[in-house]
Amino acid sequence: MQLQSNILKNFAISRFNEYYLPSINRNTFEVIDSKTFYNRKFKTLFSQQDKLNIIIGMDSGLLANYILELTEGIPDGSKFVIIELSTILPLLLIDIPSELRSKLVIIDESGLDELFKQDDIKLFIAKGEYRLIASSSVSSRHLDDYNTLLNTVESRLQNEYFDNSINFTQKIFVRTQLENIADNHTQAKELRNKYKEMVCIVIAGGPSLDDTIHWIKENQDNLYVIAVSRIAGKLAKFGINIDIVVCVDPQDVSFDVSRGMFELSDETLLVHSYHVNPKILSQWQGKCLYMGQRFPWNNENDFDNIPTVGPTVTNSAIRLAIEMGFRQVLLSGVDFCYSKSGYSHARGTVEASLGPSLGHDTLWVNTYAGYQAETLIQLKQAMESLENEAKTHPYVDLINLSSHAACIEGITHQSTEKITLHPLVKSKLLSDSRLFTTKENDLNEVYSECKNIKNELLKLQHLITDAKKLTSKLNLDAKKTSNTLDKVDKIEFKINKKYKKLSQLIKFYGYFEFSKFLTTREVESWTQQQINQMTERYYEAFSSSCDQVFKLVESACNKLQDRINELGTTPFNTLAEQWKRDNQPGRCFIWKKMHPAYSFSADEQLLWTELNNLYQLSLTQVRQAYVDTLHTGSAMEHVYTKILRLNKSQSHQGLALLVHNLAPLIEKDPEAKRLYHLALSFQLSLEQQPQQALDALLALPEELYTEMELKHIILLALKLSKLELAESTLVKILTHSDEYMPQYAHILKLRGKIQESVNVYLDYLEKYPSETQTWIKLGLFMVELNQAEGAHTAFSHALNADPDNQVALHYVAELNRIMTEAQ
Repeated sequence: MQLQSNILKNFAISRFNEYYLPSINRNTFEVIDSKTFYNRKFKTLFSQQDKLNIIIGMDSGLLANYILELTEGIPDGSKFVIIELSTILPLLLIDIPSELRSKLVIIDESGLDELFKQDDIKLFIAKGEYRLIASSSVSSRHLDDYNTLLNTVESRLQNEYFDNSINFTQKIFVRTQLENIADNHTQAKELRNKYKEMVCIVIAGGPSLDDTIHWIKENQDNLYVIAVSRIAGKLAKFGINIDIVVCVDPQDVSFDVSRGMFELSDETLLVHSYHVNPKILSQWQGKCLYMGQRFPWNNENDFDNIPTVGPTVTNSAIRLAIEMGFRQVLLSGVDFCYSKSGYSHARGTVEASLGPSLGHDTLWVNTYAGYQAETLIQLKQAMESLENEAKTHPYVDLINLSSHAACIEGITHQSTEKITLHPLVKSKLLSDSRLFTTKENDLNEVYSECKNIKNELLKLQHLITDAKKLTSKLNLDAKKTSNTLDKVDKIEFKINKKYKKLSQLIKFYGYFEFSKFLTTREVESWTQQQINQMTERYYEAFSSSCDQVFKLVESACNKLQDRINELGTTPFNTLAEQWKRDNQPGRCFIWKKMHPAYSFSADEQLLWTELNNLYQLSLTQVRQAYVDTLHTGSAMEHVYTKILRLNKSQSHQGLALLVHNLAPLIEKDPEAKRLYHLALSFQLSLEQQPQQALDALLALPEELYTEMELKHIILLALKLSKLELAESTLVKILTHSDEYMPQYAHILKLRGKIQESVNVYLDYLEKYPSETQTWIKLGLFMVELNQAEGAHTAFSHALNADPDNQVALHYVAELNRIMTEAQ
């Protein structure tokens, strides 16, 4: 017997005078009115600006109406997209005012492809300014169709993010590259082949670091230590001296997770990407070298620098070790997968302090120990990149010290006991002033170059503006179109000849804007009007992107002037105000090193104290936005979704791992306890142990049961022929929905409670007279009881609801014949 709740199309009116579908929302809105319910759950969330809110299900239309009636209106820059089941959407009539149709969109699953093609949707996703929200009907997880839709959209969003973010995030790389021009002085290529035939260790933040950290401390004198920035603080506190710390991420979150690196001594060298987060680079008080290109336009000085390798900082750190000439590179904390306990990072990190990551949509990879572990799609990409690195540099011996790390071809595993180290003499790179560029000359030269580029961009913008004006007239006068296009072509020729490099930079930076003028139509089908329109859009994108790049170069010039001022006699209070505006209070320490003999006035001393306090606060205060993002991955709501996904894909191994990781949480968290028993039951069911699966659910306190647990107790009870348990549990599940009444009637019939069974069928059909299949079930039941008249009545009702139903037509004809013969 399949216990599947159906979506009944009957509306009810709550005691708060709100229409809803009981099949969708059960009794939720009988207990509380929708506005109060949504205010508690979504008011703060829905008030945020510049967010894409993708909502699965609209709670019988109540959630859509709530959005339309938001007190402050739909926030500026935000958009709501509701995705409803195609079986439900036609039942709900939502009148969206014309002025809000660009801000609130309602589609079914068939509209997903078209949705993800839209420019504004792509932009929200690429920027990561989106969130997936489950309505009340979806959160309850009682309808499999909603579970499937939620999983489908979640997977699509993940894929769309990776596809779109690649094109969009180049903006942040160019932006930080230009902002860092003032602080990128010396290239990392100065380290190339400086450590031939030596051994180093690259330390990342994976959970296996905790297994090797003591060995690293004991052997650090014989190891050249390269650490990624997020783990540097932990290593320093543990007493491990770091030779090089590597940092690459341009995002602000990089500062949040890397702040421990600022505790390192002056003996540590920072090697960073050209696009590292400016808040890190501008406040680093030690020496540093940059990887990659300093300038976003072609520059001959940068072509042979050590490159930044993605997608993670670990990839760049390993590439750096290879370029430095080490013959053997040991890896610690380079796991690229979760631990068996569900942790993604070593102890002492923000991520680890929040507990195991249990709710992410993950992939499975093999470990050196032979078992499979979970990983994220970006870590899988990092593995593939590292595999390629190993193939490209086969002469370097890459060894992972952890058996719990993900297997990567070209990288072997050895335990620390098998590693033989020899005395290491570290060269004093930091004391070699010849390696590091003299800042004053460098700043003046780069300032001159940036000013020249700014002037060139101004001239280029004038040409683009001329072309843009011409293209705006193309469709106004068809006779002059050819002449106008000739003029535009001449301007384009001049742009490509004289400003080729800058033009390429602008198109790279403005990829997203330029993509808008492209069309999916075949070239042969283009009309002249469409060609004109595309040409106009092309120059609009060119103009907009050129203007943005000009402002960035202008800002870079200003930053360079600020750095030149720091070297000179500009008053301290003037510099201090600039550092505060830039959110870089730690520059005061760098400035003091450049002016060791400077004596502060009383007012300046107050300013110094303020800057110091701001700096210390930035090193201790974790941004709530980052913590909230991490919490999302472990929210029990996401864990529930994952359990359902694993069960549907019949992954008993995935369920077993989740059961193992939920176990430590069950004493303190009732929801974790419920999910533990549910996952365990699913796992045992997949392993063909129905009695143990049933016992796992029955061990759960009854007050924690939801509809999902009750449903599966019934299914398992039926499988094990425990009809009494099935009946008593069906009584409980009926408090959630009338939809289970036909199944209850069927169980009563199986238990020989004939009249009770008939009464339940009739009670149900009195409420839902259009339920054809239930009328047919009752009719067949009456046939079994030799109740011809009752059967005829049931089948006739079925025909009233569905006149073409072949089963009902057959039985009515047959019963008419029997009753006629009986007369």
